[in-house]
Amino acid sequence: MKHLTALIVDNSSSFANLATAALIEIGLEPAGIFTTKRYLGAQEFLAEKKPSILITEFMVDSKFGLELVAMHTANSADNISIIMTHNNSSSAIAEAAEELVDDYIVKPVQAGALADRLKSLIDRKLNPTEYIKHIRAGKQALFDGHLADAHHKFTTALRHQKKPTLAHYYLGYTKFKATEYQFANDEYFKGLQYQPLHYRCLTGKFDSYFEQKDYGNAYTVANTIIDNYPIGPKRLGHLFIAAVFSGKLEQVPHFFKLFAQLDHKTAELRHVFSAALFTAGRSNLNNGALHKAVECFELGVQVVGADPEYISKIVKTLLRGDMQTITQAARFIQQFPSAKVGSKEHENLHFLFNCKTQQLTKVIDQGRKMAAANRMDSESYEAFISILVKENKIVLAEDIASKYQSAFPEKHKERKPETI
Repeated sequence: MKHLTALIVDNSSSFANLATAALIEIGLEPAGIFTTKRYLGAQEFLAEKKPSILITEFMVDSKFGLELVAMHTANSADNISIIMTHNNSSSAIAEAAEELVDDYIVKPVQAGALADRLKSLIDRKLNPTEYIKHIRAGKQALFDGHLADAHHKFTTALRHQKKPTLAHYYLGYTKFKATEYQFANDEYFKGLQYQPLHYRCLTGKFDSYFEQKDYGNAYTVANTIIDNYPIGPKRLGHLFIAAVFSGKLEQVPHFFKLFAQLDHKTAELRHVFSAALFTAGRSNLNNGALHKAVECFELGVQVVGADPEYISKIVKTLLRGDMQTITQAARFIQQFPSAKVGSKEHENLHFLFNCKTQQLTKVIDQGRKMAAANRMDSESYEAFISILVKENKIVLAEDIASKYQSAFPEKHKERKPETI
């Protein structure tokens, strides 16, 4: 035991001292035992020191201790992870994270009992049961790409456990790797009958539904996952997609908290979430819910940043509405990145806004100057020509249409003559 090291993550100094004493009792050296109360400190320690044993609270600084467990497990398959919980409901969730967590302990616990449990746990880890031996052999076969052999080993494992949830998960995962998604879900379902909140079966089920484009069921399973476990960037992105395609657009803004809590936000995730928020905002506009629409658009800007293209899409969408909606467009024009203020894109956005809000003389004056300086984009040309035709300024409309044709010949060919 002397070669083992440990990290204890707990807000209570008294429990940290209790756990330290228990580890020393079973043979660990005091110099190899470290404690912290902070999530960030635990992350840094796991990355740098890579301890053999992790004992962590279920929740640390409002984050899941299971995220620390995932880091710890990734360092070595032989590492031992223990979740400390305060009540039976959280212990059930910890138990359901089978294989990610080696043990869970409900507080309070006596020093002697904790030492006995830790010693038993380490013995089990070093001397696995027949069930675990077959699971490990099947995992190795999976790693080597031998799906048929893996399937055989996991099937054999079923005979060595009364509630073989983990074996059913790996049978399902083997089917998933073979793209047999329905058969995979059948195995996950069997595993969930033994343990309804089994983490791996739930995530496997979500992934299978998503691959089958069964977004309604994928969304339902995802909500069970996020109610009980941390969720990574890739699955969170898939959740956003599932929400959009299953018609759950009203729920999209509520996922912002999950996004904000992620330590690492990939560019792909930002793109997917901002697109989902834009779609939700546009849906709210179509349903007359302007306040909700603006909320979605504002969150989208927070997700993707002051992106000119994204802001332009929002502004142009708002400009298609009534005056109340058009007024809201001004707030997003103001969020245009300062480095891009005065650019051609920014100028055209202002012009389209002015077309809806300013007097005709001002619009005509601005439009003429932009066309003469070749500063108009195709949308501004079309908006300007439409206004001129409506106001019966045919000569000027024809002149602007001629400039439009020269600037965008391919767009002009797409236009029908009668629209000018």
